[in-house]
Amino acid sequence: MDKFKIEFKCVKEPKSHSGLDGFQIDKVYKGRSFNGLFEVTPKWGNGEPTKVIETSLFKQYFEILN
Repeated sequence: MDKFKIEFKCVKEPKSHSGLDGFQIDKVYKGRSFNGLFEVTPKWGNGEPTKVIETSLFKQYFEILN
């Protein structure tokens, strides 16, 4: 399974039922992309749990910068 580091920006505040709490509009975040999935968290690298989401959900709220 290939994993690629990504930087992404929040373009729309996630709805509370999406499970993506903590993300803010126009803020840049780090995560990983692999096999059509995205591993995201508002505080990458500090031990916070990550969430793996599908591309369709990712594209609703985020845009890849690199």
